[in-house]
Amino acid sequence: MPFFIAVLPPPQVMNQIQSFRQKWDYTQTSPPHITVKASSGLTATEDWVPKIEQICRGFPAFELKLGAPATFGTSVLFNTVLCKEIITLHLLFVDAIKPSLHEQKQHYEVTDFIPHLTIVQKNKQMTDDQFFNIKQDAEHTLDEFEPFIVPSVHIFSMNKSHTYTPVLELPLRPLKKRNFLM
Repeated sequence: MPFFIAVLPPPQVMNQIQSFRQKWDYTQTSPPHITVKASSGLTATEDWVPKIEQICRGFPAFELKLGAPATFGTSVLFNTVLCKEIITLHLLFVDAIKPSLHEQKQHYEVTDFIPHLTIVQKNKQMTDDQFFNIKQDAEHTLDEFEPFIVPSVHIFSMNKSHTYTPVLELPLRPLKKRNFLM
């Protein structure tokens, strides 16, 4: 049963991206998310879960900003992610799980990790022109998101219908509230 670990955007961002996908008649195998740790080393025995939980308990919640749409070649359209903390969290997860170097390369981890939120991934039914039109539309409609606080990460698992769904939410250490004297 394949797993990965990701950040879910807040509902308003999630709804905006899902509406955009529906507008273009695009179906995805998972809700909009930002992968923090790919499936390498996340085995069905789930012996890695306590390690991830421990890291999350000690890692503070953080602010994340989605940037402008961009592409990986001509096959993946995504929103960039402007956030150093997500890279740090990724490296902590990889260090705890210890996937092989081959697995890390295969899943674009460590130095190959580029945090992003996939909008559309080109499929067999999509022409180059369609992909280009979707990209142009995204550049005008999915380029302005407010920063948001990431309070937790989610473990996703593939279900029987071959879609990925969040199965466990792992809270990060809450941000401390500041008391200001007037």
